[in-house]
Amino acid sequence: MTTAILITALLSLTPMLTAAEQTPHSPKKEQTMSGTSQLNRIRLEPYPGTRTSASQMIHITSPWNSDDYMAVNFPEHCWGNGLPNVGHMSEEPIECPWVFDENGSRGVLERKPAEGITVRFTAEVDGLTVRTGMEIENRTDQALTDIRVLVCTRPRYMSTFCEFNYDPTYVWIDGEAANMAGSTTYDGPLPDEGRTPCWAMNLPDGPDNSDMGWFQPGSGPGRIVNELADPGLIAVHEKGNDQRWVATIWDPARMVFANPSLPCIHSDPQPPDCPPGETVTVSGLILFHDGDAASLQARAIREMKQEGR
Repeated sequence: MTTAILITALLSLTPMLTAAEQTPHSPKKEQTMSGTSQLNRIRLEPYPGTRTSASQMIHITSPWNSDDYMAVNFPEHCWGNGLPNVGHMSEEPIECPWVFDENGSRGVLERKPAEGITVRFTAEVDGLTVRTGMEIENRTDQALTDIRVLVCTRPRYMSTFCEFNYDPTYVWIDGEAANMAGSTTYDGPLPDEGRTPCWAMNLPDGPDNSDMGWFQPGSGPGRIVNELADPGLIAVHEKGNDQRWVATIWDPARMVFANPSLPCIHSDPQPPDCPPGETVTVSGLILFHDGDAASLQARAIREMKQEGR
């Protein structure tokens, strides 16, 4: 297991929070956001204690309820040809390897899965958005290709968003919001009886993800539907309220999928191949949104474009 490297110079980060500061339910300073009522300031926080599973998870506090937070396993996995997996499992219990600044607005995780390869993940609060990023530095003589990344976003720890079904889960098909289960079709064999399918979607210009074992019949509960996600945005609305959402998007995204048994949602990034001596990046967003699905989509597209994404 590689060790996270503290890169204070990169983000002017302070040392890790003490154990006493690591509780995800600490009081949050209130602030007013434009166009909304009084909201809590979003903070990035480490998980408390130690973990062996989801050991690269961060907590993102809710702007609507100071006792709630979103958990993001970032990354859950990251691998490719020439790139050993940067996975979330640890042989020994570890503290959160992310490093955060003193007010919880920025965080970074750096891994070195092999000599000459550095993979860096970043998160930064921007109002009601968390801007996410990934950077791969390849200082080897071998290209890193077919890079796969899983980022598991879990709204289950937000009390009014925890639903173990597809009712609140929406994707976009041909630019229109659609319920992920009710508006998609699948022709193949379903998972074993009693196990809910984890529906997944390819993107119009992306690769076919059916080669991933978890999405193959007989291997896992994932199933890739016939429809394509466009854009690579996936969202969950509050129980009984389709005017409040949490959502995630990467551009470019490789696929979107959901697992209602956890529950979690994925918009997973598609980094480009990384030639020897080069560095590649990909960017995304996690959004907390008040408004309808159309305004959520418009905001996601606008914010991705604002910084050349």
